[in-house]
Amino acid sequence: MSSCMIGNALEWYDFALYGHFATIISKLFFPSTDHFASLMATFGVFAAGFIMRPLGAIIFGHIGDKIGRKNALLWSIYLMTIPTFLIGLLPTYTHIGWLAPVLLTIIRLLQGISMGGEFTGSMIFIVEHSKNKKRGFSGSWAPFSLLMGVLVGSAIAMLTTMLLSLDDLHSWGWRIPFLLSIVGGFIGSYMRRTLADPETFEKMKKKHTTHATPVIEVFKHHTRKIFLVLFVDLLVAIGFFMTVSFVVSHLSAVVGVSKSWALIINTCSMIACAIVIPFSGWLTDKIGRKPVMMGAASAFAVLAYPLFLGFSAQGIVIPLMSHVTMGIILGFYFGPISAVLVEIFPASVRYSGISLAHNLSMAIFGGTLPTISLGLIQLTDNHAAPAFYLILAAIISFSGLYFMKDRYKEKID
Repeated sequence: MSSCMIGNALEWYDFALYGHFATIISKLFFPSTDHFASLMATFGVFAAGFIMRPLGAIIFGHIGDKIGRKNALLWSIYLMTIPTFLIGLLPTYTHIGWLAPVLLTIIRLLQGISMGGEFTGSMIFIVEHSKNKKRGFSGSWAPFSLLMGVLVGSAIAMLTTMLLSLDDLHSWGWRIPFLLSIVGGFIGSYMRRTLADPETFEKMKKKHTTHATPVIEVFKHHTRKIFLVLFVDLLVAIGFFMTVSFVVSHLSAVVGVSKSWALIINTCSMIACAIVIPFSGWLTDKIGRKPVMMGAASAFAVLAYPLFLGFSAQGIVIPLMSHVTMGIILGFYFGPISAVLVEIFPASVRYSGISLAHNLSMAIFGGTLPTISLGLIQLTDNHAAPAFYLILAAIISFSGLYFMKDRYKEKID
């Protein structure tokens, strides 16, 4: 389990670093007299990584369903660690001209491919290795480690910013957190080399029930399940990026909260979410996945707009309480997601099916969240307008859960 958690954490550690140093990266790799254009180019490269996630899902889904879960996890951590480390070594535009942004883009594309198989692979590996009555709790450590990666990345980025002068930070300091990723990658890859595939996959190999092209099998016989996962996973994509990344920018850029306080509020929300996640997974092992997740979806649908109104309140207390509440609700929905997705697909196409559906959701809805949310604010002249997008996602995911069979008491293959 720990080896899966390290890979997850590393993936989102990079996510936090890139977001935190986006302003510096934009100046070093996309120099322009228009600062906004440089920043947009930087986030455009970031979004390119999301576009590659479905391709990564197909590649690692094939490896995971055909060759083995262990191999897919091992190769995905290599593909995340090396490019993240290389970002810390990249020459800037001043040194190599246009080649600098090209190389940065290539690296982000490679990371996007890795992301297509890392999180879903770890949730499958953990759940398939767990006892039937503890799938919810065991699987919850996959999303928990994801949040830990964001928190550690944010903490190291903030520490680097605090300890170095502005000149040193722009000259070389921003590279240090990216270079440190090699430590976690080395430990994680070493641990993954010692793993054994779950018994479920070993049985498939012995019985020769693996498919030559798992992704084609998914589209031929499990299309309904892909749409089911897209519906259920929609609130993960929008709820996660809304809570973890968009709100901090919303508080500082739109509402007017200072950057430091926005980061503190966001950190408190992520900690609250992380605490709730294992409890939520454990609870679904006792009373079922649907009651807990439908309750969380209902809470988002009812409270999203009041919570966004709270972000605009005077002072710090109400925005803090609003964001922590959002983190708690997300934790209840996010905690059991590993077990839910694993229970939907049969073992022979599980890696391909989950990876493809989850990453399509992340690419289409998670990757476009900032653009749509800002567009809603401009269209309505209402700072709380992004709540409508979250409410819509909650209603759609609630509908998916309603039609989903709750298999928390069943033994899975």
